Amino acid sequence: MLRQDTIAAIATPFGPGGIGIIRISGPQAQEIARRIFKPSKKKCLWESHVLYHGDIVSADGKTVLDEVLISFMRGPNSFTGEDVIEINGHGSPVIMQKILFELIYLGCRLAESGEFSRRAFFNNRLDLSQAEALAAMVAAPTPHAFVLGLAQLKGNLSAEIEKARGLLIEALAVFEASIDFVEDAPAEESLFLTPQIDEAKKSIEKLLSTYHEAKIITQGLNVVITGKPNVGKSSLLNALTGKKKAIVTDMPGTTRDLIVDEVVVHGTVLNLVDTAGIRQPKDAIEEEGISLVWENLANADLALIVLDGSIPLSPEDEEVISKNKNVNIVIAINKSDLPASWDIKKIAHMIEPEKKIIKISAKFGAGLEELKKAIIDSCGAHPRPDTGSVMITNLRHKQSLEKARKNIVAAKEAIARGESPEITAFELREAIDNLDEITGKKINDEVLDKIFSSFCIGK
Repeated sequence: MLRQDTIAAIATPFGPGGIGIIRISGPQAQEIARRIFKPSKKKCLWESHVLYHGDIVSADGKTVLDEVLISFMRGPNSFTGEDVIEINGHGSPVIMQKILFELIYLGCRLAESGEFSRRAFFNNRLDLSQAEALAAMVAAPTPHAFVLGLAQLKGNLSAEIEKARGLLIEALAVFEASIDFVEDAPAEESLFLTPQIDEAKKSIEKLLSTYHEAKIITQGLNVVITGKPNVGKSSLLNALTGKKKAIVTDMPGTTRDLIVDEVVVHGTVLNLVDTAGIRQPKDAIEEEGISLVWENLANADLALIVLDGSIPLSPEDEEVISKNKNVNIVIAINKSDLPASWDIKKIAHMIEPEKKIIKISAKFGAGLEELKKAIIDSCGAHPRPDTGSVMITNLRHKQSLEKARKNIVAAKEAIARGESPEITAFELREAIDNLDEITGKKINDEVLDKIFSSFCIGK
């Protein structure tokens, strides 16, 4: 539900900066701005989309709070579709807060998370997938992810959804007509499989096929570093991230909890998880730590198994490889700076292809670039330069598309069985509703609340 009051929030990140922006939106935006803004020139016409120079003063007019540039954007030609004021002042958190307090005193309400974007959605300035794209762009971990979000904001995904929706509506019209005029229509015509259904199905499946690649671009790869104690897992995490994130000692079992960090490799984020060494646990804490290892490996995009090449291969090493044989694996044979104690051929038969086995030295950095490439290659994580193409990055969108595809398959099966056109029409209407969940044409308030609550306050 859209509230009709006037809201305000700081739109720039908290902390000192060259510029700080406060955004106001709602029916009283201009009136409140007039009471707090004193222009440097006598005349301020408050023309839409024009910057004016002057001072922000306290509500009683006695105290100058900041020298600013202010703009008025008259609705509906604004981000929210309402009258919007933006105050561009100096980026002092103290000044920003003082101005915001004055605005609240004069009648504004502090905006909730994502409320500006929510108003833009309700005022048809953005559909729901475009609003989600805004949040994705703000949180984009790489340039590729940002470009993908920008393409969605520009409406590329919305256009594809509308195309599939239009095809289903055309098909639905055929079956609705056969219901209404069933006595006049020949039986074989009511069983006619419209080409629009197949075309919509292909379009939906094409979008679904992009999810894996898009997820890698926007969320990165979850890489769990595992192996027995003292093989150099923590040293490898530190070497890959360039930080002393994990404690490194000669004492086995130092790592008990999960240690998480990330690094960008060739435009892809690697979400690295250092874990407890796999062995027979010595106490309850270590047992819990090892249990977390297996939980994380089950959800990993890749298991990075670390072995110590300077000491004989042990049954524990082979067990770690064997237990992860159903997971995407890369093996790092660490301590290549020391004399080798065993040959790669001992484990080559356990992992295919052999190129996934890399010799490294976490201590001196040898082989790390080759290891990074092996991780990227193993996961097929090669972001295309054309990330402006239509891709789905959002799990909610994927689930809605999967439901729509299921409805289309059910509709086709009903036609093939010669069932009543009402059944086909029902499935097509459900498919359309599921597509409408993506753009927000059909969505409940609970889902909207969940989506917009994850946005920034000023967004």
